Amino acid sequence: MKHDYLDIPNRRGMHLLTFFVTISFLSLAVFGGFFARAADTGVVTATVSATNLAISVTDGSIAFGSVALNTATSTAGTLQTQIASNDGSNAVLNVKSSNATNGTAWTLGTNPGSDIFKLEVSTTSGSGYGTLQATDTYLTASSSFASLTSGNLDFRFTTPTASTDFVQKSLTITVQVTTP
Repeated sequence: MKHDYLDIPNRRGMHLLTFFVTISFLSLAVFGGFFARAADTGVVTATVSATNLAISVTDGSIAFGSVALNTATSTAGTLQTQIASNDGSNAVLNVKSSNATNGTAWTLGTNPGSDIFKLEVSTTSGSGYGTLQATDTYLTASSSFASLTSGNLDFRFTTPTASTDFVQKSLTITVQVTTP
């Protein structure tokens, strides 16, 4: 019996010791593992490029002269070809036009009509043209205008089919660069 009396406390002691050791290891695994994986700092790699949009046009003046009704005339292959210079970042080149003023106004349209003129732009020395759609609406002349480069900018003007008057007209063509 003595033996049984001494065995019982050892079993209870072993169970309590096993319980405390298990709890200690679990606590260490849960809390110790959590803190071991945490970091004081994190790193984010970022990149940035400055954008500079700048354009100039040389010489900035076109004189189409006296042109018969319903007739197209172009600056391509003449001394009136404009030179657009991208003085900034890679860009998109856009062009817009006003209506023609002085006397009875001529309206910009996609096809010539009575007091309606057509204006087109080319960045390929006249081998292809894009038609300006409406006043003060930009047309993309080139979707990729490289930084610090220059290129030809030609215009083809088609006079109206009929005109209310025959005074010299004036219009403003605006050239713009935007981010691609």
